[in-house]
Parts: sequence; C-alpha cells; structure tokens
Amino acid sequence: MKKIYFSLILLSIIFISACSSSGTGHQVATSNVVAQQQEVQASVGIERGQLAPDFVVTTIGGNQVRLSQFREEQRPVLLYFWATWCPFCRRDFSIVKNVYPKYADKVTFLAVDLDTSETASYIQQYKDAMGLEGIDFATGNGRVLSDYQITHTTTKYAVGRNGAILYKGSGVFNEQQWEVLFNALVSS
Repeated sequence: MKKIYFSLILLSIIFISACSSSGTGHQVATSNVVAQQQEVQASVGIERGQLAPDFVVTTIGGNQVRLSQFREEQRPVLLYFWATWCPFCRRDFSIVKNVYPKYADKVTFLAVDLDTSETASYIQQYKDAMGLEGIDFATGNGRVLSDYQITHTTTKYAVGRNGAILYKGSGVFNEQQWEVLFNALVSS
C-alpha cells in the first residue's frame, strides 16, 4: 500500500513540475512546431500541406510570373488549369467572374492553359469574350503541367500565403464554393 501511495505522489510531483516548469515544456513545444513548419516548407509536392512546386509562366500580356514571388509577397494564389475548348471551364469562369472581383485585391487568380497549342492572342480573345477582368491568364507550359500532374481541365490549386497547398481538386464550382475557396485563401 505504501508503494502505491508513494508511486502516486511521485507521479503527481513529476506531472506538476512538468506542467509548471519555467518555460522548458513551452520551449520544447515551440521548437517542435517550428520544426514541423520547416518540414512543411522543405517538403515540396502537390499534396495538401506541401509547398507548391515553383515555376515560371508567361502571361498573355508577355510578363514572366514566378509562383514563389507570391510567397515572398505573402499573397495567396489560386492556380486554375483550363483550356478554351472546355465547356466546364466556361461554366466555372461564368460563375467566378462575378465572385472574384471581391477578392482581387487580396488573392491572385492565375489561369494556366493546359492546351500548349493555344496562343496568347487566342487566349486573349477568349478572355475578352468571357469578360474576365482581373484574372491573369498564362499560356500552357509543359513542365508546369507535368510538375502538377494535370490530366484534366478545371483543376484548382489554392496556395496560401506561405506557399503551402491548402486545396487541390477539380470540377465546376458554384458561387458558394468559390466564396469558400477565396475566403480560405484570404485567411491563410
């Protein structure tokens, strides 16, 4: 009985001292969180939580855009892979063009064409016909399509301020889904 009583007291003392130590436990916890954040940043890939692979694309205006520049600016990005011939992309764009203007000053929308044969002037005609203001369109880039394993249109990657992927998926979104996605990017 004395051994059990003594063991309980000893465990209580260890527990209390661990909980009330002068910052040692907090420092360990903090260093674990920092290590996990560094691990996420070091882990480049296309899955949620990983650092989005860096790339450079050329916009239809002729500008070079590097994905990592947005991380340096602490600006979230929505990557959208599409093609002019895609009816689902047309539906997505017809909905998002009414939602995105509310977020344009906080989130970059970069639409990368997955059809590498489509020219900048052809994409510009599509953009103008659809009335898509504020969205940055880029011509197709085989390396980017390969790195992101793009196999079909309407593929979306939401990349947070820190460059980590918050969401990846595809399919046509309704207005509410676009709102949720942009709100998540703004608060990332």
